Amino acid sequence: MSEIISYFLENIKEGKYRVETEDENILIVIHPVIVKVFRKDQKYSFVVNNVISVHTDKPRFGPLCSGNVINSRPAKIKKIEIMEEPKIDVRVDNRLFEILINVTNISIYPEYRDPYGSPCVTVSTVILY
Repeated sequence: MSEIISYFLENIKEGKYRVETEDENILIVIHPVIVKVFRKDQKYSFVVNNVISVHTDKPRFGPLCSGNVINSRPAKIKKIEIMEEPKIDVRVDNRLFEILINVTNISIYPEYRDPYGSPCVTVSTVILY
């Protein structure tokens, strides 16, 4: 059976992505948060959640972000620029692990907005270590 073990955070680096759509320019900042570390037979597993911050050059109001965004059409993305990739350095049992958060998909829903006028965004990631 796996056990939850303690860890020490050495470094957390947020990720930054500049996204250009037909209507606006968006900065997406990914803040990785390590939640748990598991160990089984000297193998480790890391649970990471990402907090997403979205900033647009053209804020406007609209229906608030909700589960309904999945039913709407995402914006066509013209360009994605990776400014910084997110990562976490964590020490477990005197071993240092570099945990990379690899973005696999970004979807932008311009018809729905957050309370500050930025579009709703979903970011899919995988964790590599």
